[in-house]
Amino acid sequence: MARWSLRSKLVTLVALALLPVLGLAAWQAEKEEAAGVARLSAALGAVADLSVARYSGLFEASQRMLSAACADESVERAAAGEPSAVGQCESYLSKLLAAYPDQYSTAFVTDEQGIGRCATAPAGLGMSFADRDFFQKARSAKGIVVGDTIVSRIAPKPIVPIALPVTRDGAFVGMCAVGITLKALAETAAQVEGAPGIAVAVVDRSGAAIGGDAQAMRRLPAPARLAEILTGSRVAFVEVGQDAAFYEFRVRPVGGSALFVVVSAPSPEGGMRLSTAWIGFLLVVLSAIVILLVIWFGADRWCVRPLRYIQDFADKVARGESIMLAPPHPWSPEMVSVGAGVTAMAEAIASREAALRANVEQRDHMLREIHHRVKNNLQMISSLLNLQAGEIRSPRIRRFFGDAQNRVLTLSILHRHLYERSSWSLVDFQQFISDLVRQISVGRVPAGRQAPRYHIRAPIMAVGPDTAIPIGLIVTEAVSIALSHDFSRSPTPEIRIETSEQGEEVQLVIEDNGMARDTGVPAPDGRGGFALTLIRGLAMQLGGEVVIERKPDGGNRVVVTFPTPAADDPANA
Repeated sequence: MARWSLRSKLVTLVALALLPVLGLAAWQAEKEEAAGVARLSAALGAVADLSVARYSGLFEASQRMLSAACADESVERAAAGEPSAVGQCESYLSKLLAAYPDQYSTAFVTDEQGIGRCATAPAGLGMSFADRDFFQKARSAKGIVVGDTIVSRIAPKPIVPIALPVTRDGAFVGMCAVGITLKALAETAAQVEGAPGIAVAVVDRSGAAIGGDAQAMRRLPAPARLAEILTGSRVAFVEVGQDAAFYEFRVRPVGGSALFVVVSAPSPEGGMRLSTAWIGFLLVVLSAIVILLVIWFGADRWCVRPLRYIQDFADKVARGESIMLAPPHPWSPEMVSVGAGVTAMAEAIASREAALRANVEQRDHMLREIHHRVKNNLQMISSLLNLQAGEIRSPRIRRFFGDAQNRVLTLSILHRHLYERSSWSLVDFQQFISDLVRQISVGRVPAGRQAPRYHIRAPIMAVGPDTAIPIGLIVTEAVSIALSHDFSRSPTPEIRIETSEQGEEVQLVIEDNGMARDTGVPAPDGRGGFALTLIRGLAMQLGGEVVIERKPDGGNRVVVTFPTPAADDPANA
C-alpha cells in the first residue's frame, strides 16, 4: 500500500475539517431555498388575491352604478317598450358613461325579447341580444350577472358585459346592461404591485390575454395549453412561457367564471438558474477549494521542496560528495533550523568517516605488513631447512626435510597473496594453487627425467585463509606424492588438479598418471603414510571428506569434498 505524502495528508485533514462546514452550508442553502419557494408561493397567492380583490372592486362598483342606472324611470319605461321614454333613456345613459369614459364602452336596455330599445350607440337600437349568454342569465336571475368577453357591433372594442334584469310588479320586462372595457381591466392589473419579478395578466376562458403588461403577456403559456389548464381547474402550476422560460403560475377566477387572473414569477425549478441560497453554498465550496489549493501549493513551497532539497543533500553526503547546503529560495525559520541540524550532522558524519577511513587504512597497512613479515619469516625458515637438508646424508631424512620445507613454503605463498591483494582477507583460489604448484615443483624432478605437465582448472572464487591453508596443504601433500611417482612409462605425464562447484559443495580432485615406486603408498584401502593422514585431517578441518584411491592404469586419485565457503564470512578473515 502506497504511503501518503505529508502534503496529501495535510490537504486530506483540512478537507475533512471543512466537511462539516460544507454540510452546514448545504443544509442552510436547502433550508433557505425551501423558505424562498414558500415565500414565492405566498407572494404569488397574495398578488393573485389582491388582483381578484381589485377586479371585484371594479365589478362591485359597476354593479352599484348599474343598479342605480336601472332603477331610473326612463330605463324601466324604455324596457317596457314606450317610445316616448327612448330619448330620455339614451340621454340618461350617455351622461352616466361620460362620467366614466375609460371604464365603460357602452350601455343599452332591451325588452323582454332581448331587442335593444335604448342604447348609447345607435347600432344598438333594434339589435337582438336574445342569443347572448348574459341575456339568458339576466332573464333567469334575480341579481347582476357577468357575461363572457364579447366583440359587438355596438362597441368599438371587446367588452365584458354586466347585466341586471328590469322588472315591473315582479315580472321580467327587459334587461339593463353596461360593457366594461378591457382597458379598464388592464389598468386594474397594472395597479397591482407585488414582489419583484411578479407579473399579473387577465385571460378569458379560451386562454387569450385580455389585460396586463407586456411582460405578463410573454410569460403566459400558449393559449391552447392555458385553456386546457383552466378547464382542469388548476390553481397552481409550473409551465414554459412563450419566451421559452419556466414560470410558476397562480390562477384565480374573477367576475364569475368568464375571466381569470393569472399571476406569474420565474420558477426556481426552471433551467440552470441557481437560487441565491445555492449561490452562497457554491461560494462556500469555491472558498474551500481555494483553501485546499493554497494549502497544497503552500505545503509544496514551504515544506515539500525544502525537505526534498534536504533529502538530495543527504543523498549526496551519503555518496561522499563534499557540498554545502545552499537552498535556492529563502526558507522559513523552522526549515532553516532543520537545515542547520542536517548540515551539522553531515559535518559530523564526514569527520567520523575520515577518521574511520584513516583507521581502516592504518589497519590494512599493518595487516599487510604483518603478512609480509610472516611471509619473509617463513621463507627464512624454508631457507634454513634447505641448508639443514644439505648437511643430511640420508635420502629418506632429506625427503622429510623437503616435505617440511614445502609445507612452510605453502604458508609463505599464502601470506604473499594476502598482502599483495587489495582485500587482505581473501585470496584468488586458482592463482594461489597455480603459484603453489609451480613453487613446490622446483627441484623435485631428477635430471634426465621428463617433468609432468600440470592441468589446473578451478572456478574464479575468493576464499579466506581458513579455507586456503588446508586446501594449500592438501595440494602440497598430494602433489608431493605424485612427484615421487615414475612417469617414464606414460607417454604424456601429467598431474591434474580440478576444482568444481556442485550445488552447495566444492569438489577438489588431484590425480596423476605416474607409477608409484613404493607399492605400499598408498595402500589399496587408501591408508598409510603421514602425508595421507595429514590430508584426511585437513579435509576434516574443512568440514568435508576425502577419498584416496589407486587408479587401475597407474597413479593416485585424491578427491576432497567440502562445503562451499562464504566469501564474506568473517570467519574467513
